[in-house]
Amino acid sequence: MLTAIRDIGRWLRRTKNIEELETLIQAPFENTDKKFVLFVKINIDESKYEGVVREDYDSTKIQRYLYRRGSSNGPNTTPAAKITDDVEKKTFPQKITAWFKKYRDLDDTGIVAQIGDVLLNNQNKIIEDIKNALRKDDKNVLLTIKVVKQNQEHYLGDLEVFRTLLKTIVNTQVGKGSTAKHICSICGEKKQVSGDPRIFNFYTIDKPGFIAGGFNKADAWKNFPLCYECKLDIEEGRRYVEQKLQFKFHGLNYFLIPRLLFSDVQPELMKILLDTKKIISLKEQAKKRITNDENDILEIVSREKDVLTVNFLFLRIRKNRSDEPILLLIEDIFPSRLREIFAAKDRVDTLFSRSDYDDFTFEKIRTFFAHSSEGKRDYDLDKYFLEIVDATFRGKKIDFSFLIEFCMAVIRREFIKEEREGDFKKRVDDALMVVMFLKELGLLSFKEASSMKESIFSEVFKKYAGMLNSPEKTGVFLLGALTQLLLSKQYSVRGAKPFKKHLKGLRMDEKDFRALLPKVQHKLEEYDSFDKGKAQIAEAVSRSFLEAGENWKVAVDELNFYFVCGMNLAPEIAAVVYKDKKEKEV
Repeated sequence: MLTAIRDIGRWLRRTKNIEELETLIQAPFENTDKKFVLFVKINIDESKYEGVVREDYDSTKIQRYLYRRGSSNGPNTTPAAKITDDVEKKTFPQKITAWFKKYRDLDDTGIVAQIGDVLLNNQNKIIEDIKNALRKDDKNVLLTIKVVKQNQEHYLGDLEVFRTLLKTIVNTQVGKGSTAKHICSICGEKKQVSGDPRIFNFYTIDKPGFIAGGFNKADAWKNFPLCYECKLDIEEGRRYVEQKLQFKFHGLNYFLIPRLLFSDVQPELMKILLDTKKIISLKEQAKKRITNDENDILEIVSREKDVLTVNFLFLRIRKNRSDEPILLLIEDIFPSRLREIFAAKDRVDTLFSRSDYDDFTFEKIRTFFAHSSEGKRDYDLDKYFLEIVDATFRGKKIDFSFLIEFCMAVIRREFIKEEREGDFKKRVDDALMVVMFLKELGLLSFKEASSMKESIFSEVFKKYAGMLNSPEKTGVFLLGALTQLLLSKQYSVRGAKPFKKHLKGLRMDEKDFRALLPKVQHKLEEYDSFDKGKAQIAEAVSRSFLEAGENWKVAVDELNFYFVCGMNLAPEIAAVVYKDKKEKEV
């Protein structure tokens, strides 16, 4: 993955002539309104503090602001910091004055030491002036230095001493590099290497387990030796991927990282992906999507030949970037695999091509792997959702009972809400589409029906991917359809469905299902609605239960899933038994 990012960064830096400082300097704010900069003015001709100046943030001045992040608990790489904490106790002393203390000996001109002394001597006054310059509604404020020299004001980036120090600090990674030349883990060349890249914060040397040889930072380079040139390329590559190839994925974000398999092949897609202007038109060309991101370009990628692969990097990125844990990394997915996924989506969309069905996307899966309970605000089922995502792209088998457990948890919650029965039906539809999609990809396996007898409903059973492959399953499915016909009749007569109480919150076992059939039949007779069509369904249920015998080896969740599927697909079952009638009783 890092090699792929390095290749992107190298290509960008060479073709677009991006200079070293352009890569090193970072934008303090991204896509936010109302941004400001507070400058502490220092006159170096007179070694004098001249106050705090407030200016509107200007994105065209990023190179002049010379901002670059550093340690969360120490100074940044440059003496500029976002005001996120207590100015008096943290931001000013830890990020600004601490920088001048730490790096004053690296500067031969004496300017850093001079400014540092002025800051220390006027610390209380400066902090007071900063507080007065801040406003109540300020959220995005950069604190930095403005140098007055020969009656002219200079940003940090205007002065050669600070530009040089930035390069020096990043290049040496003070105290963390090797003393001799070693093999870079990315380019494979023998160079001076560092062991603290600080490009992605999922890698750290602050814990003993992350450092070769124990808690000795001097040996950190042994874990991840990285030369300065590769570090710059990776940094530029990450910046581009983050800005242009970051997409939404149902409550999560992922980076789409392309990688060429052959260095002498440059497909048109790769050229577009690495061109800011062309990538916009690429997003407009996408006709189908499997995510909730309008900019999703996976369908475009799926059209390519297998001369490249893509990596999916799911990171949890925090605002202060203190850490960036990897949620999921899916590497080396070929366009042909994406074509298989879109083909499965097409088949499912065709099967469910009715006005009341939405096209399939991963949102259907997310529905059941978002919140463990209705009161949860945060996504606490990300781990399981990402397991399904990973299996889908890699082609790994999924345990059917695991899937149905989560599907039924959501379906049961909707079932008990009388006022929102439309949501219940939709959740069952969603679950059935998810099962069909995963079955189409070969990720769910169902045993072939052994001695199933043909019936008038066999075509319906075959239609749904072989799930209904045993008599107990077909019996429960048909019982669900018959029960729905009763509930519909009951609602048309009484405006309510009191029979729902007999369904035990969809936690019925074999004994409950066997007992449910006569109850449904009896209630239909009470409504004078047990006609020939319903009698055919009831007869098929009885035959299936007899054929299944005793002690069904099907889990409760799975049985209830087939039951609710039967409820939702009652119109298809009714169409079989009422096909000669002008009006079908549903």
